[in-house]
Amino acid sequence: MASLLESGLVSEYGISTADAVPALISFFDADHVCRFANDHHINWYGRSPTDLVGLHMREFLGEESYLTRLPHLARVAAGESVSIEADVPHLEGGWREAAIRYVPRMGPGGFEGFHTLVFDLSREQNRFHSVFDGTAVGFIEINLTKVHAMVVAMTDEGDDVAARVAADLSFVRRALEIAPVIGLNEKACSMMLADPSQAIGGPLGRWCPDESLPAWNRVFLGYITGAVSYEEESVIARTDGSTLDVILTAAFPKRPEDQVRVVVGFVDVSERVAKERALARAQLELAHAMRVATLGELMASIAHEVNQPLGAVVANGNAAYRWLNRPVPDIEEAKAAIQRMISEGGRASEIIARTRRMALKGAADRSDFELMEMITEAVDITRRQVASLGAVLTLDSDGGAPVLCGDRIQLQQVIINLVVNAAQAMAEQPQGSRRIDVRVVNEPGQARIEVSDTGPGLGDTEPARLFDAFFTTKADGMGMGLSVSKSIVEAHSGSIDVVARPTGGTLFQVKLPLD
Repeated sequence: MASLLESGLVSEYGISTADAVPALISFFDADHVCRFANDHHINWYGRSPTDLVGLHMREFLGEESYLTRLPHLARVAAGESVSIEADVPHLEGGWREAAIRYVPRMGPGGFEGFHTLVFDLSREQNRFHSVFDGTAVGFIEINLTKVHAMVVAMTDEGDDVAARVAADLSFVRRALEIAPVIGLNEKACSMMLADPSQAIGGPLGRWCPDESLPAWNRVFLGYITGAVSYEEESVIARTDGSTLDVILTAAFPKRPEDQVRVVVGFVDVSERVAKERALARAQLELAHAMRVATLGELMASIAHEVNQPLGAVVANGNAAYRWLNRPVPDIEEAKAAIQRMISEGGRASEIIARTRRMALKGAADRSDFELMEMITEAVDITRRQVASLGAVLTLDSDGGAPVLCGDRIQLQQVIINLVVNAAQAMAEQPQGSRRIDVRVVNEPGQARIEVSDTGPGLGDTEPARLFDAFFTTKADGMGMGLSVSKSIVEAHSGSIDVVARPTGGTLFQVKLPLD
């Protein structure tokens, strides 16, 4: 008890409180001799407080470990509280990692000694590693000490670090190359096809291909600006040269200046991404099949359309022959006939070219194009078939000339599908009442394309069902035209809707963004 009174721990903690705290609590005088130790020392050192009081700190720690503490103890003697993490010898043999805090006690004569609080980190570490190593998420622990130093240096130089990071991908590449990997779990190893010896100590940048830099740029921007966490889909590199699709997650420390260890998580989404890509390929195949099906329906009309310029070529060729075969050849008339032959030949060539473009199979080819020119061509392609079904087809515009960025052929297929569907829907309507109106309206930020008819309307059919795959109101229909059309429009960030017209018939509206 005398030693307790001398140390002051009775008044500051109380004996029962010091023993109740799950930590080693002790007091050492200015000569580093123990004057108080709580009962938890029995479980750690296997010796009672009575046995420990009067021993020098080196007898607790051993000579080598004691010497490593001296710089910290010098700061304590100067009146500074010091917190460190270090290994402490344990009765079970070996060492345990502990969080240690030294608190000086200053008296009238200056430094009198210091209190020590030692918390066992091994249990927390075991819990951490049981989660770290046993989860299905890949974890990589990185050290951002050098990155933090680089950020501090840039700040001291007056740079707007956040703005620079946001605009410069070279920063994140440099940061990745100076951020070493200090730990990773088994799942991360299997995802990267690596063993720990290949990753630990090396730069994180080894596992970050160039296509992942935008995502990492935003991760470091979050770290610099004090965000709580960040998540984004990206890729990581593997030792065999391939990449793996992952969801990248990072939780940032509350005090980056003190806590520079960050754990980054990876969730394998390669299977989902592969299925999405397969679905995209299937949609492309389906869109191509629908284009070919549409061409099949238009073949008779196209053949008739091509035959017209071919017939004109023959007629003008005969005329040119006659003008040249006269006793006095009429060169000017012959030249005019030949010029008409050239013009009609070009017309036939363009009909074949635009038909071939529709039948081409390939990935979406996005480019800028004039909307009215594309729709005019679609109307010209379908006009003959529409006429053969007894309908009149008109095209109107509010006079604007909007330019869109997208797949011209796919969007043209949408217009052709809507026009042909409208003509077929009116097959049972009385002659003279079948009319299809195509109209283009410019609106702020978007273009609206309307295709309306004077057919029987929707009847009892729910409008949304028309866009379901395999739903059709035609006896010989496949039910895929409108479904594919909807997919194409939505892939261009647009929308397609259908409403019943008050005067009869249906109205399809396609809205496409101009940006």
